[in-house]
Amino acid sequence: MVTNQQRASPKTHSPDNESGNSAHADALLADIQRATSKSGKLHIFLGMCPGVGKTYAMLQSARQRINDGVDVLAGIIETHGRSETAALLEGIRLLPRKQLEHRGFTLKEFDIDAVLLQRPQLVLVDELAHTNAPGSRHAKRYQDVLELLDAGIDVYTTLNVQHIDSQVDIVQQISGIAITETVPDSILDVAHEIQLIDLSVEKLLERMADGKVYLGERAEHAVSNFFKEGNLTALRELALRFTAEHVDRDLEDIRRLKRVSSAWKTNARLMVGVGPSPFSESLIRWTRRAATRLNCPWIVVWVEGSRVLTPVQQDRLTRSLGLARKLGGEVVTVTGENISDTLLQVARERNVSQIVVGKPAKPSLWKQSLADRIILGSGDIDVCVVRPLTAADKGPRITPLQEPLPDSIIGQYSAALVTVFAIASVCRGLVPFTGYMFVALVFLLAVVLAALRFSRGPVMLMATLSALSWNYFFIPPQFTFYISKAEDWIMFGMFFIVALSMGSLTSRLRMREAAERRRARQTSALLRVTQSAALAPEPAKGLSEALHTIDDLLNASTALIVRDEDRSLAQSAHPASTFHPALKEWAVASWVYANRQCAGRFTDTLPQSVATWFPLQTATSLIGVLGVRFDHDQQLDFATRQMIEAFALQLALVLEKEHFIKAVSHAELLAHSEKLHRTLLDSISHELKTPIAIINAAVDGMSSPENPYLTEISTASQRLQHVVDNLLQMTRLESDVLQPRPDWCDLRDVVASAIQAAGQPLKLHPVTLRIEDDFPVVSLDHLLLSQILANLLHNAAVHTPDSTPVVISARMDHARLTLTVRDHGPGFPPGAEKSVFEKFYRAPGAPTGGTGLGLAIASGFVNALGGRITARNHPEGGAEFEITLPDVLTFRVSEATP
Repeated sequence: MVTNQQRASPKTHSPDNESGNSAHADALLADIQRATSKSGKLHIFLGMCPGVGKTYAMLQSARQRINDGVDVLAGIIETHGRSETAALLEGIRLLPRKQLEHRGFTLKEFDIDAVLLQRPQLVLVDELAHTNAPGSRHAKRYQDVLELLDAGIDVYTTLNVQHIDSQVDIVQQISGIAITETVPDSILDVAHEIQLIDLSVEKLLERMADGKVYLGERAEHAVSNFFKEGNLTALRELALRFTAEHVDRDLEDIRRLKRVSSAWKTNARLMVGVGPSPFSESLIRWTRRAATRLNCPWIVVWVEGSRVLTPVQQDRLTRSLGLARKLGGEVVTVTGENISDTLLQVARERNVSQIVVGKPAKPSLWKQSLADRIILGSGDIDVCVVRPLTAADKGPRITPLQEPLPDSIIGQYSAALVTVFAIASVCRGLVPFTGYMFVALVFLLAVVLAALRFSRGPVMLMATLSALSWNYFFIPPQFTFYISKAEDWIMFGMFFIVALSMGSLTSRLRMREAAERRRARQTSALLRVTQSAALAPEPAKGLSEALHTIDDLLNASTALIVRDEDRSLAQSAHPASTFHPALKEWAVASWVYANRQCAGRFTDTLPQSVATWFPLQTATSLIGVLGVRFDHDQQLDFATRQMIEAFALQLALVLEKEHFIKAVSHAELLAHSEKLHRTLLDSISHELKTPIAIINAAVDGMSSPENPYLTEISTASQRLQHVVDNLLQMTRLESDVLQPRPDWCDLRDVVASAIQAAGQPLKLHPVTLRIEDDFPVVSLDHLLLSQILANLLHNAAVHTPDSTPVVISARMDHARLTLTVRDHGPGFPPGAEKSVFEKFYRAPGAPTGGTGLGLAIASGFVNALGGRITARNHPEGGAEFEITLPDVLTFRVSEATP
């Protein structure tokens, strides 16, 4: 059975307090963005397990697309020795695999660069969850697919349900087999179509027995482990349920698009708190599955307290928060000592409808669990208590190795023991002089001082041993734990309580102080980076100081690469950089700049890099990239990555501000220069107009056909008059004082005026007017339209051989007037059709004389009339200009009232 699930639109989630109209507007905007997106479309062939026919169905669909005329490329196909699958590859263009050397072995992988170079319409990529070989650009194949989609290439791919990240723990619980290759659920959200390839368990086992899935020992091993009837039945149900959930969400989108009043709605918003626990990833996956079923947003909250995490705990936390981001959740980091109160505060601020917490492993009679405290304080917020899957639920029990205590912790415990022993020894000889009450004060002082340096465990141990030592060695009767006097009992109890309380409070204050000092240092560093980069009188020195501040805080080296003026990445790092990228690092930086994504070390994209690269991106533009290189023994945890992203954003904002300042300064300079230019042209034009008029009058008075000098003077003065008129008209256009004055006019009179205004050059060319006899009278600015046609006719006359005809055509289409002026000369050079309307443009080989303003003026006048002018080469030769004027009022003389 094959089930097609085509996505009608992307999922959109609105906050609970938004109105229905706002939610509908947001959803409609998302639909418009999806419809206008240039990204490729993703088609996923989903199956419950290997052997159900996903690759076979994908190849069948690909062959159908080839028959439809689509350019299909088989990027990578795994046939697993199945002859019927290999037969479908005949006739499909196959991409050679890329060879990679790794530890003396040659590995073959999918060549994404070759696909981007060939740019087919559709590429086939088998096994979406595959892990790429070391040395590949991306760690996972699904990342290759995402890059192809961003490049506008459609992708067909295959996927098993056990490889979906949110389903991993369920599959492991069912099968007892660890799943190592996964894809995030977010990639299914961008899929245009999900096609379920379903096969009954009986038929799949028959295919397995016939050797159509695996061969030889591999088949026997599969049947005895994964391919059990119970496992396959559960996996089939899981695949069907997963597809049904996506179909339900798409049905809701269809109802919304069609504005069905009974559309399903949900106001749910889920929240789950995580920490450095091994169960956090299981809770995150459960929340993702629940959010998918409810079609609602979900939040992952990490409450950062004063407790310092060990490297193992920090690694767990980083992986958990990274998983949440990968699955599409919103990660929120807050600070607080009381985890339950902080989670409830965030839930109320974010309007959460349901909190997900883990079920306590063992209930406690004297201490409330985190789940109990959240339930008691939740109020009207629902609390869902789930049992996170443990290592025992995912297969055979494996005894974990006990994590060794850090040397510093061992030293603190040892120091606590030594301190108690030393105080007891010294005070033993002082008791006859001071009394045993003095010893209690000494022990109490030692506990308080120890709390200023030691962690909570050693302090608690020291307080307990101090109380017991004081009782055993100093309170009568000595060398026993028996206390005879009531007042000694009271003192012992008070001492024990005060020692524990003082030690605990002092230790907690010290840890909180350390945490606040750490956060203050980070905030101060962010402020220094911003101030040094933004307020420095010289931008180069400011960036240098900012990068040195980042280096000192992170104990790392940085490289800053800023884009050039042509928006391409610079070929050299900023002089303030503290390390200069090698050739391989430049390739990583270029990829980050082109794809606007983080890449390099500690990421899944180009992880072999020695540095981690971050894009310097603002809401409006991409300014460059920032590279951070740590020592080999350092790790990039979640908090540090967030801090680097904050640094990158601040640097991007500063660089963008500098870019805007330069742009504004340049624009002001251009505006001032343009104003001066217009003033100068206007002044010169007016100063020349009167002398030229006098010269023309004098020449006309002395004209004689026998005097060739007077003819030359007349021709030259007319040309000069034409130049001056063009300058005056251009000044009129650029001063924004041109206002059309429409009036009823006959188009034949307009053309006659234009022919006369074109002057002497047009007299050497026959002009033909093609217009209907009953062409209506139009309402237009007679002078502007006449000047437009005059400039076009003059241009045709001076750029074509003598005696070549010029044709003017006019037609009316409803209220749209179209005028064309065509000559029979050489036409435009290739690519010059748009440039001819620029000021002072002169085509190669143009005759001498002229200013290159005639066509620019004609274009400006057409724009003033609300029309459009285009230039092109006529198919039969010559240049042709077309003027289109919309919304022209007309009437025919025959329709006028007598």
